[in-house]
Amino acid sequence: MAITNVFRLPFWIVLVLMTCLLMSITPVAAAPSTSTDLTTNQASEPSDTDELDTPPNTTAETTTDADSVSIESPDALPVLVDNADKAFPMSSDLANIIAQRNIDITSADSIGMALFSAESQAEIDALTPLFEEALARKRGMSTQAISDWKYAPELLKKLVNDMNLSKKINMNIYTSLKKGDILLRRTGINGCKFVMVVPLCKYWAFMYEHAGLYYGYRSISGLSVYESTNVGGVQFKPLSTWQKRDMYVGIYRSRVSGSKIASTFERLIGKYGYAGKTPYNYNLFNKYTDSALYCSQLVWKFYSMMGVNVDSNHPLYGAWLRLQYGDTIGNYAVTNAVAPDEVGMSSNIYRLANGWNQ
Repeated sequence: MAITNVFRLPFWIVLVLMTCLLMSITPVAAAPSTSTDLTTNQASEPSDTDELDTPPNTTAETTTDADSVSIESPDALPVLVDNADKAFPMSSDLANIIAQRNIDITSADSIGMALFSAESQAEIDALTPLFEEALARKRGMSTQAISDWKYAPELLKKLVNDMNLSKKINMNIYTSLKKGDILLRRTGINGCKFVMVVPLCKYWAFMYEHAGLYYGYRSISGLSVYESTNVGGVQFKPLSTWQKRDMYVGIYRSRVSGSKIASTFERLIGKYGYAGKTPYNYNLFNKYTDSALYCSQLVWKFYSMMGVNVDSNHPLYGAWLRLQYGDTIGNYAVTNAVAPDEVGMSSNIYRLANGWNQ
């Protein structure tokens, strides 16, 4: 079975296979000091009897006196070579996208870079089958991707700890939420591996597929979460939409004062609005824009306004991406996108609770 086809299996099976194969070849290499397990980059989760208002002890200062985290736009996307196979059957729409984006349809990297920087659902729909076919043809792994195999046991450990099927969340936690708390979720055990929950999430979601910011009570919608979705853009949605039984939810909190969060939240709403004033951002690689926002990008923007960077660029997440898609896509994505998993792996927030809703 080709390595690229292995990743079509549910990801927990992939990690088990990776770990077994790695351990059968050589003793597991020690991860570099920058690599961490589940708890190294994350403060310990308070127990159900702990006082939720008190963050775990920490010596790290997570906020700055600056008004915001500096956000700089990266260089332009790598140039994509035009080397299209004219015999490849394609629609006129796809042909136009290939010509406009200068895509090399023989290269999974070229197609993938274009797919993850798509500007619309139509582009995603047109490029996805082409990317799937390119991945099926892809053979071999880069030197960096091979070296990332040493992370397999750690990825498996994180998966087992965080996505334990028997772990259920204490539903009382939802009554203890504070404004600005970060909610991350996964729908069903397979998430969006087989059903599109969020555009492209089957490619970039390791554990979590969606993110939102708890706002609190609003007269129109009651207890609400401020979020951005591909159906409606930036908006308020009822907290109840996060409490469905088939959802695995992670709840995180920062150490920023409540008063600062409250005032910044109102500035955030004033800037991006609601009810779709700011549309959804389909371009995963453009986290810097303010004209459109995806879910975790909105969370990142909010905390950046307070001098807190929740885009962890975590080495485990980078390794997972490179193992699937190679160095070009993996390295670019981990730096220029901000996925929900990268937020959840940030050391600048701590976890209150996680598990399946009951």
